[in-house]
Amino acid sequence: MKKRVSITDIARALNVTPSTVSRALNGGHKISEKTRKKIIDLAAELGYRPNPFAKSLLYNKTYNIGLVIPEFTHHFFNKVLNGIESVTYERGYHLIICTSDNLYEKEKKSCQTLLDARVDGMVATVANNSQSFEHYKDIIDAGVPLVLIDRICEDIETNYVITDDFEGARQAVEHLISTDCRKIIYIKGPDSISTTFNRYMGYVEALKKHNIPLNEELVLASDDDLPKKLRALLQEKKVDAIFAFSDYLAYDALKVIREEGLSVPEDISVIGYADEPIATYLSPALSTVQQPAFDIGRIGASFIMDRIDKGSSAEQDFFTEYLPTKLVLRASTKKPV
Repeated sequence: MKKRVSITDIARALNVTPSTVSRALNGGHKISEKTRKKIIDLAAELGYRPNPFAKSLLYNKTYNIGLVIPEFTHHFFNKVLNGIESVTYERGYHLIICTSDNLYEKEKKSCQTLLDARVDGMVATVANNSQSFEHYKDIIDAGVPLVLIDRICEDIETNYVITDDFEGARQAVEHLISTDCRKIIYIKGPDSISTTFNRYMGYVEALKKHNIPLNEELVLASDDDLPKKLRALLQEKKVDAIFAFSDYLAYDALKVIREEGLSVPEDISVIGYADEPIATYLSPALSTVQQPAFDIGRIGASFIMDRIDKGSSAEQDFFTEYLPTKLVLRASTKKPV
């Protein structure tokens, strides 16, 4: 096994002190350019790599950022990850990534693991069924900068970067109304997360604006009974449009619509949410609400970097950054009348 080259090895080879080598490799002063060049050239020749643990002790930083997200399978979180890495990579930081699988105990353990790893900051999305948020409060109490993305938790006083789900949902439902739809289903997401409520309120506001009474029978939970309940409404001809919490729920709705022998959008219009790749592959292609996932990650990571640069003792004003959505219209909806 090849021995790792150390600063001491370089110092011994050039007959200088280890502190001189350290200054040369870290851009320090009080060293001639001739000596600096000799040290850097030899370090490259020998394949020297800095010891990350020594570096973290020297600067009181690990140069690691923790990330906790529910899953990787959704395109949305992949784009969020890309946005975060676009910032951390340029700033010389590394990501330690944990997934909660939307499980409270796994989320809690992930947060503790990242704290034990002494990350310099953390970005996270709260899991669907979190029972308590003490593990996030522990992060804040430890002086580690934290930003929560995509979902808001009123129990945690920190900074948030989210999309304007209320407005995104309102625009989607208003488009359906503009195509002469009046009996519009909303298929909800998990009740425990803020995005479900915000999209529901956007749905309600659009109906209210156009004097359409809210019918709670048309608000469906995304549980195992969804196909049965949706099929019953379709058979009773009580529906002319569906607005779904996600593109995947919209896909489930499309399957039931086809099974009932109905056409999209001639009989039923459908709009999803998030603009996952599946939206373009469906037939007909799915109208949806596009979220700026990359920018969510980028802005969240930029905040963390700025907090690290300022230090934990700096005063902080908490904020919530709302990013706009975009309605993407495809073949699953009609044109306005």
